[in-house]
Amino acid sequence: MSAAPRTTAAGPDGTAAGAPLLRVRDLQIELITDAGVVRAVDGVSFDVHPGETVTIIGESGSGKSTTAMGVLRLLPDELAVVSGEVAVQGRDVVADPRAAAALRGRAVSLIPQDPMTALSPVHSVGRQLLEVVRLRRPGLDRAAARARAVELLDRVRIPEPGRRLRAYPHQLSGGMLQRVLIAMALAGEPALLVADEPTSALDVTVQAGILDLLLELQESTGVGILMITHDLGVARLVSDRVHVMRNGRFVESGEVEQIVGAPAEEYTRSLLRSVPALGGWDGAAGRDEPARPDGDPS
Repeated sequence: MSAAPRTTAAGPDGTAAGAPLLRVRDLQIELITDAGVVRAVDGVSFDVHPGETVTIIGESGSGKSTTAMGVLRLLPDELAVVSGEVAVQGRDVVADPRAAAALRGRAVSLIPQDPMTALSPVHSVGRQLLEVVRLRRPGLDRAAARARAVELLDRVRIPEPGRRLRAYPHQLSGGMLQRVLIAMALAGEPALLVADEPTSALDVTVQAGILDLLLELQESTGVGILMITHDLGVARLVSDRVHVMRNGRFVESGEVEQIVGAPAEEYTRSLLRSVPALGGWDGAAGRDEPARPDGDPS
């Protein structure tokens, strides 16, 4: 995977020109716990435009995943109080929570972080993917839905997609399962993908292949990506802009080259120091390990 600087048309504020897919202003999220109310996200603002990747990076507990779940309105209403503005394609899902349900899976889709637990072990990959396809395109008959599922698996570079539909999750590698989840996210042709630590549960040799796939899909479709990660190395490879999060707030924001090359905050520098220095940024991309043979649980 190349780490060459990525180009995105910029507006006067340094963000991409044109109307954003996602506009977040003064987002605050308070979680109701047994110990009291905790402000997990404290007044963050950012945009994501078509064709760009914006990354929120921070340690565990920084509030980055809570931000993503708040944007998607996936936090339980009885346990989380969300305020501020979160506009997806111009529709404010904070002011109108019902809009979030209409937009999820269509305008915006989630790629979860753990492919091992995101899929049901008792149903085949095909059955689970077909369920999503039919939900997004209810007018398709059985044959057309299957053809669409095969097309999606092929799109995320899963070999022999027709045969893989019959496989169960335990018969596929972690990298292949993550590709299945990406295929599900693409079923509704979303304009925005929220990728919540999409490579954290994968072997390091598999991670680069998944990141390459996301960038290829972005190039071919113009999809915007909100990336959540704790790894500044990942952020360096895929991002246009980066927001460094700590204790629910952004402590530093800017173009990825500026954040990586000349960080202003000691916290950002500490995140940089945590990246293993085993070689140059422009190393060759890794590949997914091959899927296990169907029926072979080893």
